[in-house]
Amino acid sequence: MTGSLQKKNNTYYAVIRVLDGTGKTKQKWVNTGVAVTGNTKREANRRLFEILVELEAEMQKPNPFCDILFMDWLETWLEQKKNEVRLCTWETYRRHSDQHVIPYFTPLKLKLTEVSPQHIQGFYNQKIKEGLSPSSVKCYSKVLHGALREAYRKELIHGNPADRATRPAMQRFEGKAYTPEQAQKLLDVVTGKSLEAVVKLALFYGLRRSEAIGLRWRDVNFEENTIRICNTIVQQKSIVEQELTKSKASRRTLHLPAEMKTYLQGLKRAQDERRRIMGSAYHSGDYVCAQEDGTPYRPSYVTIRFKEILQQNKLPHIRFHDLRHTAGTILMERGMMAMQISKFLGHEKVATTLDIYGHLSLEGKKETAETMGNILKLNSG
Repeated sequence: MTGSLQKKNNTYYAVIRVLDGTGKTKQKWVNTGVAVTGNTKREANRRLFEILVELEAEMQKPNPFCDILFMDWLETWLEQKKNEVRLCTWETYRRHSDQHVIPYFTPLKLKLTEVSPQHIQGFYNQKIKEGLSPSSVKCYSKVLHGALREAYRKELIHGNPADRATRPAMQRFEGKAYTPEQAQKLLDVVTGKSLEAVVKLALFYGLRRSEAIGLRWRDVNFEENTIRICNTIVQQKSIVEQELTKSKASRRTLHLPAEMKTYLQGLKRAQDERRRIMGSAYHSGDYVCAQEDGTPYRPSYVTIRFKEILQQNKLPHIRFHDLRHTAGTILMERGMMAMQISKFLGHEKVATTLDIYGHLSLEGKKETAETMGNILKLNSG
């Protein structure tokens, strides 16, 4: 801990640099009680030294919670987070803790105050040795960092050791995208199958899986030709419907062109007819993408069934989320402005759109090179 003197309101202040719990330092101003006027600099320096000693002693005081085990504190933190985050987020924390964090740290029998950057680093290194990806380790680090940050905030520890551990470098992930021809084939083969509406909406609008299966008829306005993306269905251990999207930007209103309007109107009539025939056996939900009895699709079912459809029709394997990449890539390569694509897909920043879709397919690169060749003539000698 270090400090210096600063003048303020005709008084010397001790400006102390202390760790803020994020691995960085912050300034703490303490009034020395020594006036600036007169030959008082020596007295102010003496008070600065005393203040530093007092603060150091304060940090060294026995912690009344010094005997709490790290794993006991983790359970306390998890219980607290139940009331602070969405259920699916909490279930993710719980699963990561049960499967990875708790099995690693329990045998160490560490007290909360004993957890060091080396312990956190050892966990990261072990997970990488087990073959887990850096992105997975990053997810687990959120549990460790969050629990330790809360312990520091409650003054149970003097800093966050997770701040001083180095997470494995993230590998850049690039999603796959279908060509327009492959996308059209998918639209053709999915017609009449159980996932028809889900796939068509996801590919046409670049919707996330949770957005496509969470779309409700109340969000579709046939008079104004709009659909509102404002509701999602997500799944961890539980199935959760939320009047909430991934981010504020994800909550968007999109245009309903004639072809899509005609398709959705036909889908609505078919659902209404099944509702009439089945009566009380028909699910009371309001979902655009629904099973024969009106029950909403489970996210896991969409993923599994989508893979089966691709295999059965000999289409290249892509993730369901890659339908979103396909929509963004097609729009980018057709010359749409990045700002338009960003609003369409619900990105928070245009930079995100450019980072993900600002690449060209082989055909696009060929066209670009041909354009340069038409402009610049190379002398071949």
